Amino acid sequence: IGEIRGQGLLIGLDLVKDRESREPHLELGDVTTKRCLELGLSMNIKRRPERGAVWRIAPPLTIAREELDRGVEILDRALRDGLDELAKKGGVT
Repeated sequence: IGEIRGQGLLIGLDLVKDRESREPHLELGDVTTKRCLELGLSMNIKRRPERGAVWRIAPPLTIAREELDRGVEILDRALRDGLDELAKKGGVT
């Protein structure tokens, strides 16, 4: 994770291969987004030439704390699963 920014419940999370070079980690974004969907969390990743791979996290403003916590748990698990999958392929640096 290169940077997390936001205000209120609207969050942007940059996925990078290296924090110094800030090279986007597009493959990690793809596998993690897919895993989030499999686990029940709808996520999307915005790809922009100047920003790379940025997850936009925007839960409903009326979300219950338990639902928010569950979303964070799913994201954590999906990131770990994505990193494991890429490590097996030799794609994690």
